[in-house]
Amino acid sequence: MLKDIVLPKNVDAGVAIVKELNTELDIEWYVYVVNYTEFKITNVFVTCKGYGVINGEEKHTTVMRYFLDDIEAQTAIKVEPIHPDLFALNNEYFLTFFLDGEIHDKKIVFAAESIDDSKLEMIPIVERLGLYIQ
Repeated sequence: MLKDIVLPKNVDAGVAIVKELNTELDIEWYVYVVNYTEFKITNVFVTCKGYGVINGEEKHTTVMRYFLDDIEAQTAIKVEPIHPDLFALNNEYFLTFFLDGEIHDKKIVFAAESIDDSKLEMIPIVERLGLYIQ
């Protein structure tokens, strides 16, 4: 029975949290889903939530869900803004999408306090400084 189950291979798609300047030249942070593959991923569904402990109190954010339709090869789509106050929490993103007719799921967690200016790198495709997890 187990031999009949085909596990999908890891797909080079993930989440980037990047720093941008708005029109007033203020710094804002945004979440992107990035598709580094050579193929379009389809029916992309993203679930986002934050959780953790701040000042000894358990904190949880509202669960947000986004349907992004398709993401072309070597492109990224902006999902949502993220306030820097949330960097004190674990920020979890769950991606579900299809690639070549196979469903793929990915759980990506930016650990509490891991989003920091000292850790930023240039994110290809998005072409901005940020953090990327696949």
